[in-house]
Amino acid sequence: MMGKRYAAIRPVNGGKLAQHRSRVERRKVRLMRQRKIRLYCLLTAICLAVIAIFLIQGKSFIRFNELDKKIIEESGDKGMLDDEWQLRLVNSNNPLDKDFTVKLKTVQYNHKVDERIADYLTNMIEDAKNDGVSLLICSSYRSVARQQELFNEEVNKYVSAGKSEDEALAEAAYGVAVPGYSEHSTGLAIDIVTPEYQVLDSGFENTDAFKWLDKNAHKYGFVLRYPKDKTDITRIKYEPWHYRFVGLEHAREMKDAGVCLEEYLSLKKVGVHK
Repeated sequence: MMGKRYAAIRPVNGGKLAQHRSRVERRKVRLMRQRKIRLYCLLTAICLAVIAIFLIQGKSFIRFNELDKKIIEESGDKGMLDDEWQLRLVNSNNPLDKDFTVKLKTVQYNHKVDERIADYLTNMIEDAKNDGVSLLICSSYRSVARQQELFNEEVNKYVSAGKSEDEALAEAAYGVAVPGYSEHSTGLAIDIVTPEYQVLDSGFENTDAFKWLDKNAHKYGFVLRYPKDKTDITRIKYEPWHYRFVGLEHAREMKDAGVCLEEYLSLKKVGVHK
């Protein structure tokens, strides 16, 4: 009787096994090193981004702090900076004083504004341009005489449409301020559009220019003066193109609180200045 046959068992090659394990270990070390390098690069990029943001914000802070200092020196009164000219209220109940005067400075395309806000406005337009957004001033300071001309044109438009004189006056006053009651005569208000959309209607809110202003205007001391949800308070229709300078601190507080100038003055219990 023949004995059972067994398959020959090959002896394990200890040298090859050790080499295999060595390759595996080296691969693990290499992968860990690569992961560490990627993590280091990521952390470095984040740190550089944070530093860049800090430098940009610091530059803006220094720039606007210098502007504020300049305004204080020119006005000669710190109280004048915070409580009077920046928050001057002009609306249907608060006309400008008949003796009101303002020193003007030319900005974009020969438009004129109160000289104290010119640098803020110029910086805002330049920074928007750096972000790929074109801001175009279409209206700025207006004399009372010029405001009268615009108001008369608006009245005539409604009369031609069949409205009575009283109805035309009421309709006109909702869209164009009565002469002597217009913010444009203060030199603190501007109408801003963009070359791609120069129509003064609610459609402007869909432009990149409006979106940029809505996000950034307060950083330069400007606020949307006649918001959509405040018409019962301002008594002026929604104007997404109309911006008013109120100063850096006030603009930030108004933006955060979501209030218009009338509400802000009431909350701050600041007197009406003419």
